[in-house]
Amino acid sequence: MLRLAFSLYLIFTLALLLNLAHSKTLKRDVKALNEIKASLGWRVVYSWVGDDPCSDGDLPPWSGVTCSTQGDYRVVTELQVYAVSIVGLFPTAVTNLLDLTRLNLRWNKFQDVIPPEIGELKGLTHLYLSFNNFKGEIPKELANLPELRYLYLHENRLSGRIPPELGTLQNLRHLDVGNNHLVGTIRELIRIGGSFPALRNLYLNNNYLTGGIPAQLANLTKLEILYLSYNKMSGIIPSELAHIPRLTYLYLDHNQFSGRIPIAFYKHRFLKEMYIERNSFRPGVNPIGFHKVLEIKAVSFLILLALFSLCLAEDVKVAVQGVTSTGTTDDNFVCATLDWWPVNKCDYDQCPWGKAGILNLDLKNKILSNAIKAFNSLRIRVGGSLQDQVLYKVGNSIKKCPHFKLRKDGLFGFSHGCLFMDRWDELNQLFKQTGAVVTFALNALIGRHKSKTDKVLWEGDWHSENARDLMKYTITKGYNIESYELGNELCGSGVGARVAAEQYAKDIVVLKNLVKELYPNATTQPKVLGPAGFYDKKWFQIFLEQSGQDVVDGLTHHIYNLGAGNHPALITRIQDPFYLNQIAQTYKDMEMTVKEFGPWSGAWVGEAGGAYNSGGKTVSHTFVNGFWYLDQLGMTSTFNHKLNIVAPLICVCILIVQGTRPGISMLLINMSNKTSFDVSVINDENLYGEFVAKEDGGKMREEYHLTPKDGNIQSDEILLNGTPLKLTNSSDIPPMNPKLFNPSSPIYVAADSIVFVTLRDFDAPACA
Repeated sequence: MLRLAFSLYLIFTLALLLNLAHSKTLKRDVKALNEIKASLGWRVVYSWVGDDPCSDGDLPPWSGVTCSTQGDYRVVTELQVYAVSIVGLFPTAVTNLLDLTRLNLRWNKFQDVIPPEIGELKGLTHLYLSFNNFKGEIPKELANLPELRYLYLHENRLSGRIPPELGTLQNLRHLDVGNNHLVGTIRELIRIGGSFPALRNLYLNNNYLTGGIPAQLANLTKLEILYLSYNKMSGIIPSELAHIPRLTYLYLDHNQFSGRIPIAFYKHRFLKEMYIERNSFRPGVNPIGFHKVLEIKAVSFLILLALFSLCLAEDVKVAVQGVTSTGTTDDNFVCATLDWWPVNKCDYDQCPWGKAGILNLDLKNKILSNAIKAFNSLRIRVGGSLQDQVLYKVGNSIKKCPHFKLRKDGLFGFSHGCLFMDRWDELNQLFKQTGAVVTFALNALIGRHKSKTDKVLWEGDWHSENARDLMKYTITKGYNIESYELGNELCGSGVGARVAAEQYAKDIVVLKNLVKELYPNATTQPKVLGPAGFYDKKWFQIFLEQSGQDVVDGLTHHIYNLGAGNHPALITRIQDPFYLNQIAQTYKDMEMTVKEFGPWSGAWVGEAGGAYNSGGKTVSHTFVNGFWYLDQLGMTSTFNHKLNIVAPLICVCILIVQGTRPGISMLLINMSNKTSFDVSVINDENLYGEFVAKEDGGKMREEYHLTPKDGNIQSDEILLNGTPLKLTNSSDIPPMNPKLFNPSSPIYVAADSIVFVTLRDFDAPACA
């Protein structure tokens, strides 16, 4: 019986394959694709070989073309030609592909108008025309697409009003018309009764919309994301909006709204973030988020000191706008990495790693465990450059699990390595003992192969079996993993290897589904992170679009902005606030990418090491590295980064201030080696009138002054309030007590010093 069933299956499969092999592509579609081919530039044409776009003999289907069989014919169901800089008019022959379900032409340079004939594609479910130069009005004929679910028109030059007819689309879930030149009001958009019954995400940001938010907008009961930032809207926020049951992200910033935010928003069950800055709300109105970061920025203060030092000024006043916040962070903002490097990892004639790698580290070292405990609790990322060569010795999917060896043709000069389960047990024992929050970074190259045409590109699907086996073992043992990250520095142009954004998005969905399957309890389910590499705007945006909503919980990127560890200007760069500030644009771009393409996610610095290739020999382990690191902490918090993970853990040296105290804390860094400063802090509580400042007073001010031994910024010995920071005889971290000062006196910031200050009586509503 089993043989009969298998035989029938084999016959059916062969018949299906034969049918596909002998099916011909519908002439209408062949003609349309060849007309499109004739109208497009060489970037696409060179890969469109053969007469039949769905495959011609031994030739594969044309790149970006997907076909399916309908009866005796093949028809084109998907056309995805994006990010190839096509210049010119919309190829009207596209509108003859009547069986299209997905059309993706984003990230090109198409001009002129979107043709109304696109409304003839009745089966279209996904339409991506974003990041082009389309102008004119949005054609109302798009309302003739009954199956349309996702409509992306952002980042064009579209003008006029948004057609209210779009509201009749019964299946539309996502509408993004942000970053255009659109006018009109929301009231006009939803004037048709029963508008947008399935809409979840509405992006109207960065246009010229006016008027207020009508209470009728609450009739869009499926709405989860409402993005109205950077318009000219005004009026009060209707309380009815807070009754949208699953409203999760609300962006009202940079408009002219006034009045108060109804209290119902602050009690909303699902509302995670509400941006309200740059409006005319009454004082006391607060945003919704995690922990607030005050308007005073570490990077701004560094620039201030540098400019003052040029004119030898010594008195500085810093105004803190405590009424509003400028960013949010998570509890585990300061994090560290345990890397995989073996002892024979060497750069620039030095091998600094020693036994600091995951497989060689002395996990019973009391200094290590005490340092982790002191952070209460420290997030530790287990990952790094070699993670995409690490196999896990568990289950049956991996037959050979070798040790790392030097190998010239290997990625980063090493062969594959192995994580044995006894070592995994030891690591988790350390994590449990110290209360660490663990992120485990998975090998993302398993199952892939190198491209024949691109030496760096890896192709094929990620094989998740080995990751599955590791997760199942981890669950069985009761180990707590807070998040899983996929891959290391494989995004964009990659470092040693890269994976295309579309493929990476597909794989991160596989990981998300795997996590959901093995961790069914949503309250304890690990987060999913990626892509863990250097920021590339197009790549990251495609990655978020293709992976979809609520898949990526943390969008991770890496920072090594000081250059190579042997760069002769390294010591100069790390003391130059103007040089350090250059990376701010990357943080801002990441913040905007998350805001526009993945607001369900959050921006994370997944790894930051300053100088790459194991750091600088006389810099990275010394006092001066604190200038770079603490500056980055301030900058990332300013630009809404939830976490900042430094690499590696063994090199972390940061002041730990224990306990939670009222008031605010400030970080002051003086990079001048000659000039000291007296800093007065004033509270600017007036957002809407002329400047009003009041001097802080009351409880004693707490100060922690860090300076290098003998004034040598390249010393690895640090003084706290003039006393050397040394471990106790029992290898414990010594008490770190502040000096107390009269709150009315200025804060003295010596040359080449770092000062942490706690102002206990400072009135900052944003921190309430």
